[in-house]
Amino acid sequence: MTLSKTTRSCSGSKDKMISRLYLLFILIIYSWHCAGINIQKMARDDPAALIALEDSLSERGLSPAIISALVAAHNTLGLAALEAEDYKKGIDHFSKAVGLSELDTLSRYNLLIAEGHLLYKRGSKDGLWEAIQNYHKAAQLKPDLGNPHYYIGQSYHKLGDSDFDLILESYEMALTRNLSSHLRDKTEAAHARVSKRDTLLKDFWK
Repeated sequence: MTLSKTTRSCSGSKDKMISRLYLLFILIIYSWHCAGINIQKMARDDPAALIALEDSLSERGLSPAIISALVAAHNTLGLAALEAEDYKKGIDHFSKAVGLSELDTLSRYNLLIAEGHLLYKRGSKDGLWEAIQNYHKAAQLKPDLGNPHYYIGQSYHKLGDSDFDLILESYEMALTRNLSSHLRDKTEAAHARVSKRDTLLKDFWK
């Protein structure tokens, strides 16, 4: 074989190898992309199943996409626990979400709310003050949400504070922010009850 033929042959082999490597690279990227989509779908549709795989996924190394999916799954399960008033379970899920992504504002907000709820439920005076602090911190993280302000008002009310202004102010701040229709109804009803009591007390001392 002549030198020119040999050179062309080697050059052709290199081109084929580069083409194959490029194709392999594309397939790997495509596979990871599809896996990311499946992980995100699992986080949305079956978060408990994804959480069950968390340890094995961690052993292989967590990509940003997998971390995002696990955080979403923990938040979904944590919110379900809050709905069931299982605040300890909610705290566990939100704490794990924060552990996976310390900068995730939603996870930190949910954790503060869950901790506040647990303190509120226990009902001690010191605990209620701690709950109020937690709700204030949550309000700073999500200033557009009215939920923390409603819970602040509830906590002041449970303290038996005779200063109705603090309670009413909390409910009013909640009503100027985003609330679910259910919580807005509860806030309006609570505000009306406290406002009525405040008026009656003021009329009594006239």
